[in-house]
Amino acid sequence: MSSKKEIDKAYSLVRLALPLMSKYEIPVVPKNFKVWYEYVSGHKNLRKLIDARIKNGEKFTAQFNEKLYQQCSADQDTDLLKKLREDLQQLVVTIMSNVGELTGQTDKYESVVSKSLEKLSDDSSVDRINDVVGEIIAETKSIGKFGKSIQSQLKETTQKLSSLKNELKRTKAEAVKDFLTGVPNRKAFDVKLSSLAKETAALNQNLCLLVIDIDHFKKFNDTYGHIVGDEVLKFTAKKIQQMLRGTDFMARFGGEEFVGLLPRTPLEGAKTVADNIRTSFAVTKLKATATSKEIGTITISIGISLYKHGEDLEGFIKRADKALYFAKNTGRNKVALETDIMKK
Repeated sequence: MSSKKEIDKAYSLVRLALPLMSKYEIPVVPKNFKVWYEYVSGHKNLRKLIDARIKNGEKFTAQFNEKLYQQCSADQDTDLLKKLREDLQQLVVTIMSNVGELTGQTDKYESVVSKSLEKLSDDSSVDRINDVVGEIIAETKSIGKFGKSIQSQLKETTQKLSSLKNELKRTKAEAVKDFLTGVPNRKAFDVKLSSLAKETAALNQNLCLLVIDIDHFKKFNDTYGHIVGDEVLKFTAKKIQQMLRGTDFMARFGGEEFVGLLPRTPLEGAKTVADNIRTSFAVTKLKATATSKEIGTITISIGISLYKHGEDLEGFIKRADKALYFAKNTGRNKVALETDIMKK
């Protein structure tokens, strides 16, 4: 249970965070509150980003608030990985002690495990730690073959290593998943885009990018509130995912913006897919989950670009982004190709 001192400290941080959120017109939703609580707690990276924003007199947009949350989550992932590395090293010390007492095999075991641990560094990824855990589990089990008594006494330590491995898998899954909608996040998109771009170039195939944005989402949020707004984001993510093929990939790009990658699809084919998605949203009437009250329809705008083999991936994204803003600036509830901008 938390001490009174810890509780008082938490209350004082809350009293600091809320007025700041009000001052800078930050919606008081869980994700934003988490960011500003960490900010007043002294979070170095968040302080740097937020202080620079305030100094420049820039507004805290939905997109920037999402960026702050992603930064906060990324830093927490780093802290968790550090803890997992420390836990792993502590487990290895325990195992070595058991091996020395039970089998006299310390030298052999230490040699194998040391080589595995040498692969760890302060910036080791989840994958790297996962590989090391797997190697140590395999070596620990092999020691158990020396006798049944050894197997039973090492069983508990092996189970702890297995639990650590499962926790690593869970951490990896969460690190590439959007907290609200459950679909892949920007980090997952960047990895997938890099992979598909290389594959597309090697096989001389097409790859199209859809950048999808909910029209007038801020107005919708202001009218119905952020809880209903979050429901709309979840609905949007699910509907887009349902309308894409199994080989396609979609992710939440940030705020009310989503992206779709369509491998082996030419520009006109991507336009057909995008038009189907846009039309489906325009004719769907929405209801608030809590009240079952009808809240009308939402429309979306979509920009599309075609990957040029070997090009900079940022350029690929920017062309689709420009097409999206062309669709918005010419009426919304529209699909625009990168070539439409050139025709203007």
